[in-house]
Amino acid sequence: MNKPKVSVILPIYNVEKYLAQCLSSLTKQSYSNYELIAINDGSTDTSLEIVESYKEHFGSKLIIINQDNSGLSAARNAGLNNATGKYIYFLDSDDWILPTTLEKCVSSLEESGADLLLFNGSAFCDGMSGETIREYDYSRNMPKAKYTNGLEAFSDSLFKGTYVCQSCCYMYRFSTYHELRFIDGILHEDNHFTTLLVVLSKHTEVIQDRFFQRRIRQNSITTSAKTPPHADGYYITVDVLHKYLTNENLMSEALVEYLNRLLRKGFSVEKNIHPNRNTLSYKLKLASRFENVITYKSKIHLFCSPMFTLLVKIKHLLKR
Repeated sequence: MNKPKVSVILPIYNVEKYLAQCLSSLTKQSYSNYELIAINDGSTDTSLEIVESYKEHFGSKLIIINQDNSGLSAARNAGLNNATGKYIYFLDSDDWILPTTLEKCVSSLEESGADLLLFNGSAFCDGMSGETIREYDYSRNMPKAKYTNGLEAFSDSLFKGTYVCQSCCYMYRFSTYHELRFIDGILHEDNHFTTLLVVLSKHTEVIQDRFFQRRIRQNSITTSAKTPPHADGYYITVDVLHKYLTNENLMSEALVEYLNRLLRKGFSVEKNIHPNRNTLSYKLKLASRFENVITYKSKIHLFCSPMFTLLVKIKHLLKR
């Protein structure tokens, strides 16, 4: 019986220090039927030369797409537009995966018939203590191993476990989400894409394997200093998700809470950036922009963050 193909989508941008380790982890996969779609997103270092040097290792599996620098969302979307696999897996080019990742993921999806398979990840960083680095692990801790209702899966992840939106921590059936794409031109693009994958799934499997190996490095999107585009990424995501979920009658308590968590992340970013984003008039415009979703809790955070911080501390004390 022919094994189903996996499309591994790999955006590449100026990662010459780490790319070889990432590519080598793919050459060591125990599962052979996959295509590697490498999108060179306008790299100015030797990243393109490095991936081209692996042509003899991958043979016909390797597809290289060159494009002007357009960002992570556009690179992943280019990969999706060229994917021919039954299943999709995203990998970041400064990270890597364990040798049995593709094999075990495909086996689980085929045996269960699931649309979506969620798994965990381990972080690593030279010079960082084991205790500190564990804070960057991806551990879902969800109470169930199988969900046939996407809203329940999302709710359990958010309230009973840990919601992991990192796109390298799942594999999914392409036909179920064939039209779904990342929002171009924003940061924190996983918040939109992953949330829809989970909510729209009619069968999600959850396993505890830590297939994904996450590199922590300075100046990455998640560790660099926050700027206006970081806040804007959260706000655009809330706009798009709220409109779509409302139109599809999919809004729920968990999703309202999640959208407000994204809003509060945006508010927190803006506390220490451009002065024009800390005026009362600007905050009133934000509250008006999100009037259909913003909660009283988020309004307190927006207009009086010290009071919000105090309330959070009191809540933690009461739980002890």
